[in-house]
Order: sequence, then structure tokens, then C-alpha cells
Amino acid sequence: MATWSLSPQYKKSAVEKMFFYKDSKCITIEQGFRWATFKVESDEQPLTDEELKNEDGYELSCIANDESWEMWDMIDGCWLDIEAARDNTTDEDVETFTEAWEEDSYDGVESLGWNCDDTEYYYHGPLELTNEDTGEVFRGEPDENVSVGGVPVQTEEQLIAELDILLDTMPVSQDPALTDWFPADIKPVHKGEYQVITEQAKSWPFPSVAEWNGKEWNEDVKEWRGLAEEPKRAWPF
Repeated sequence: MATWSLSPQYKKSAVEKMFFYKDSKCITIEQGFRWATFKVESDEQPLTDEELKNEDGYELSCIANDESWEMWDMIDGCWLDIEAARDNTTDEDVETFTEAWEEDSYDGVESLGWNCDDTEYYYHGPLELTNEDTGEVFRGEPDENVSVGGVPVQTEEQLIAELDILLDTMPVSQDPALTDWFPADIKPVHKGEYQVITEQAKSWPFPSVAEWNGKEWNEDVKEWRGLAEEPKRAWPF
């Protein structure tokens, strides 16, 4: 039995629709979310490649094996509509309901006698199905078709994978350990080249290099620093 997760392939494509009833009246709240994930356990792939194209919208109720999708998360609500769902529900009902919802959400409308007895969830646009046990990902719209201005857009998973590869292949820094910065009136112990800040090169992080001959600098130095280890070694430039 594998665990499968299902999300819209594009943001702002997940919808929650709640039905509130009072006597014979009905009001709906429809809210859109930027991202959402539902999960289910199934021995077989719960949606076919053709179904993942989702041209008519997909309701997250039950799949063919009679196992229900479980909501995992719905993130970042981005729009909300409140409407009458029956002819006997007046504009005044909707206005009073809306004010109560904006004031105190569920508690506000329940205090007016409205109860949420049903909730539906929908995905619009192509879907992304992931087998969490194997890592396999199936998409309603292949990656090569995802583009902006003709330029392919990489998925979040692709970008993360490329970043991991880049970090793994980056060479380890070989820069030597350095001392703190010293003012010019403190003289270096050893002859050689040092990183310096001069009147002509004041801006850190771009210090220049000057030479200390044991008695004086070859430039007008304000501050300097050198190697914290192996101080007799020449400066690595």
C-alpha cells in the first residue's frame, strides 16, 4: 500500500466550498488557496495520466477503490466569495452573514443560526501526483510544456535538486585563516606581503596588498592583517 499526494500543478488552483444552512436557506463560502495537498493510500496509481490533465476540474471525494482523499494542507487563502445558494436566501441574509463571518468567522455565523453541514474541495488545471514511497512524480502537463514567454520554467523540485548538486560540487574554500585588522602603529613581526587598507583603497571588502620590509611599508598603510597560521609563508597571491 503506497501513500500518494495530489496537488495542483499551478498555484491558486485549489478551492474549498462550504455550505451553511439555516432552516431551508443556504449560503456558500468559496475560498481559493495558493497551494494545497491531499493524500490517499492505494496499491495502484489513483489517477491516470489522462485524468491528471484535469480539463474539467477534479473534486477530491473518492477514488475508484472507494478510499477517500484526506486533506493534508491548504495554504495561503487568496480570495473568498460569499453567495446565496437558494432562491429563498435574500440579499439581506447574505449581507448579515458576511458581516458576522468577517467579524468572528464560524462563531459569528453560528450565533445567527447558520451551520456548516457540507464542504467540497476542488482542483482546477493540471495536477501533480507523487508516490511518496518511491518519489515518482506524475504531472498532467509535462515539464517541457511549462514555459513563460517560450522559456521553460523549472519546478520547485528541479530547482532544489540542481541546488543540491551545485553545493555538492563546489570546491571547499582553501582561503587561509587571517588575523584581525591592526592599526599601522602596530608593526608586523615578519617581513612579507599583507592585506592593507590605505588612503587610496579605503573600501572594504576590497583591500589592497602592501609589503612590509621589516622596517617600513611600501605604501601609506592605515590598517593591515596577515596570515594567522604559518606567518613566515609568503602571502598567497
